[in-house]
Amino acid sequence: MPATNRISKNYKILVCSTDTQSEEPQEILIEYKLTIYVNGVRYVNLICTHKNLHELVLGNLFTEGIINGISDIISIEIEEDRGNAFVKLTRNDIFKDMIEATEGIRTVTTACGKQHSIAYYLMNDGDLSPLEHSFTINFSTVISYMNDFQKGSDIYKTTRGIHSCALYNDRGLLYLMEDIGRHNAVDKVLGFAIDHKTDLSKTVLITSGRVPNDMILKIIKAKIPILVARSVPTDAAIEMAQKYNITLAGFARGTKMNLYANEQRLLFEEKKNGGKP
Repeated sequence: MPATNRISKNYKILVCSTDTQSEEPQEILIEYKLTIYVNGVRYVNLICTHKNLHELVLGNLFTEGIINGISDIISIEIEEDRGNAFVKLTRNDIFKDMIEATEGIRTVTTACGKQHSIAYYLMNDGDLSPLEHSFTINFSTVISYMNDFQKGSDIYKTTRGIHSCALYNDRGLLYLMEDIGRHNAVDKVLGFAIDHKTDLSKTVLITSGRVPNDMILKIIKAKIPILVARSVPTDAAIEMAQKYNITLAGFARGTKMNLYANEQRLLFEEKKNGGKP
């Protein structure tokens, strides 16, 4: 956390109803712009939250296919006051090829709508392979993780505007990250995982946002077998999850969730009458 608060600021707002009006304080999220330079070339502008910027940079480069791991990085230097991140890679050729194949400098907004990632344009069936089904976990355990996840964001409690993403294994929470953009929150978690050499093949990723297909691309790239969302996936996300053996669940609330693909990784405890809960 930076010494000065660049995550949110307090505004006085007018709260209105059909009967009353009252002036109240409210914490509002601050949009922070981070420009990433790779080997001296300006690569992307990210609209994000001023928190865990190192992990964001590392995760973004990984999920975009620019690096395969921490060994591809010489250094990451971040100028927080100026909103710049300077990355030195061990190789320059792959990065140049990717930039030339896309539209050049991009600004990725918090909406994550039409501004598709490099991975979205460049990945094809030859770049991806289906995951194995070897990892399994109890359905009730995943439910408990979701309930734990929903209590974990202090920024959400004060602003109601942040996205959260958390990584769990069969022993519990590994780490939770937050950002104004849901894709950024995923990248921060993956960046932390890469930095700490976490085995992602036996983990569950939980996200607060909806799941489009470019988020599934990130999960396939990281080889995370299970993705659970508080919101819902798109049709393209479901089809991609089915094709690449990603267990995809959404609309997870309370003791229920919707399973869209590869439910066999979730183990259901049988009731005494032999049925599923």
